[in-house]
Amino acid sequence: MEEDYYLRDLTQTDWENFQAMDKLIFPDDLMSREAFFSSLSGINALSVVMIHKETKDFIGYYRIGIYGNLGHVTRIGVHPDQRRKGYGSILVEKSLYYLEKRGCKKYYLYILENNTSAIDLYKKYGFTIETKSYQYIIPKKHLIEKVRGRCRHVEWGEIQMVSLRFNLNPFQIQQYFTRENQQVLIYEVMGQQIGFCRFDPGYPGAMPFKLKDSSYIIDFISILNGYITDKTVGDIKITIEGQENLIRKLNEEKIPLNRELLRMSRPSNLE
Repeated sequence: MEEDYYLRDLTQTDWENFQAMDKLIFPDDLMSREAFFSSLSGINALSVVMIHKETKDFIGYYRIGIYGNLGHVTRIGVHPDQRRKGYGSILVEKSLYYLEKRGCKKYYLYILENNTSAIDLYKKYGFTIETKSYQYIIPKKHLIEKVRGRCRHVEWGEIQMVSLRFNLNPFQIQQYFTRENQQVLIYEVMGQQIGFCRFDPGYPGAMPFKLKDSSYIIDFISILNGYITDKTVGDIKITIEGQENLIRKLNEEKIPLNRELLRMSRPSNLE
């Protein structure tokens, strides 16, 4: 059967068409213009759109990142009018095929805990639930002006040390350096490195967000606010994984939980 679609890389000129589609697919988690353009700049990242051959309408898209031999399926979405036609499965297959060809031995992704249809789709392709992450929204009214500590950019030569200190993939940190407008930051208090994050000012949000002392969480986030150039973009989001002390502190501060995410993973055929 002849395919009624074709795939190509997203480009900067696609922004308006992409935004119109994204509003329908992810109305509660839109990609900003700044984040869209940044996503096209990564050396080991790929954003691909699926287009109908006849109408030229956007059907869906996938975004992936490659960190050494680890592949991240960043996002897959299908236009609501084009669902239940098998396009979602095609996008999953194409993204995993590309990651395998690039030598990835393991794939992972994040999905909303209540998105049962997507979870079932990924399970069909061998993904299993690995852990849970929590995304919080920090209203600007909680931020403070007089902060303890400071943030500074991570230097390239520090990547290995930072990856060990905060239990991160060094290849992933390297990839952050290739994205436009991404802030790769260390949070220091009295010369001690106690926090790390990759901050996207256009979202605005931090993922991963690591902090060894929960009592400094509002200080850290307040400093991140200073990296936002467009003050109209809204409150800051942070995503936490495996840090129960931070979750307890945020609950004590009555910071609203925005969503719960499941991290799913599977080995590639190369493993």
